[in-house]
Amino acid sequence: MTRAPRAALIATGDELVGGAFVDTNSGALARRLAQCGWETTRCIVLGDDEDLLTATLRELAPAHDAVVITGGLGPTLDDVTRHAAARAAGVELALDARVLAELQALFATRQRPFPPSNERQALFPAGAEVLANPQGTAPGFALTLGACLVCALPGPPREMLPMLERELVPRLARHRPPSSGLAQRALYLVGLPEGVFAEQCGAAMRRDANPLVGVTAKNSVLSVSVRARAASVPEAEALAERHADELARRFHAHVYSRDEPDLAQVLGRELLARRIAVTCAESCTGGLLAARLTQVAGISAVFERSFVTYADRAKTEELGVDPALLARHGAVSAEVAAALALGAARRAGARLALSITGIAGPAGATADKPVGLVWLGRAFDGAVVTEQRRFLALGRDLVREFAVTAALDLGLRALVPRPH
Repeated sequence: MTRAPRAALIATGDELVGGAFVDTNSGALARRLAQCGWETTRCIVLGDDEDLLTATLRELAPAHDAVVITGGLGPTLDDVTRHAAARAAGVELALDARVLAELQALFATRQRPFPPSNERQALFPAGAEVLANPQGTAPGFALTLGACLVCALPGPPREMLPMLERELVPRLARHRPPSSGLAQRALYLVGLPEGVFAEQCGAAMRRDANPLVGVTAKNSVLSVSVRARAASVPEAEALAERHADELARRFHAHVYSRDEPDLAQVLGRELLARRIAVTCAESCTGGLLAARLTQVAGISAVFERSFVTYADRAKTEELGVDPALLARHGAVSAEVAAALALGAARRAGARLALSITGIAGPAGATADKPVGLVWLGRAFDGAVVTEQRRFLALGRDLVREFAVTAALDLGLRALVPRPH
């Protein structure tokens, strides 16, 4: 089988290597390139260092069919992408009069003076093709280094993403039409340890397998990728789909989505589609569950209010939890989790209520109630379910995040039942 075309990605910026911001462009590019039958083999983050970027381009070009750079196209002296690309190609920078006129006109329409420094954005390596950027003042460019296509795109995602579709994808297709197929599918699982998933997958996770299965874990969620190669893109698509289907059947008790990694978004979609009102009663998570749900666009149609009842008195006054119940079982118990969910459902007039009560640490633990112990409650149309979780004591923040993920999963299973 002829290999898929290979791409390398470079994200530039001192703010990236310094940790002030996280590179999200490379992930978006790699996912889109995979859909086009390209294989991304390198992702590199560099500072605003012209010499290092020049050397990196010269190193990557002979081994790749394309190199995509994001960032470094602004008007300041630390924007060095155009200079490094010109040096790597052995050409001078040339002023593009048309681009300069467009930049000057743009500033005029905004009734702002045109700074001389912005003329840098009209400089391009000689012979490069200018890539239009309607969302900003930094056009991109494309040029070849030997047989390698080098494309430079702006760093801000709101500018880069439209150019990815309009400028980059068509050029990659013309430069190196895939002679073999590469396709990718995804699965998102909850409530299964990464090691258990790997053991049950067995040989499918060998690095020479086809399809190749990969997995990453975050906050109790597993993101599983299935990458397949074949003689053509349709054959690769079919192979990846079959293997993803097989994994979905094998792990059906844990799969919550095949297109959306955010569990809150998946639950929110179901609530909105069914017009089911929801509320939350939170103790140790202090509103994190409600915050996740209210990130869902349009959720106000089904989410009216939520309750943070941290102290025992608040549990009683706000949600009607019986003080005798708290005294007998303690705040972190199945009984109180159930009472919180029922009380929230009544007060909010909601069909679905989710509750969390637990010990996030570092203090508050006892011999029989250690740090990481969390009780979840769910009241759905009056029927109450409680579940216990014992999370590893990996720090207060992680225990809280794990608890929120578990509560979202408990809520989703009320609407889309899965064996558990």
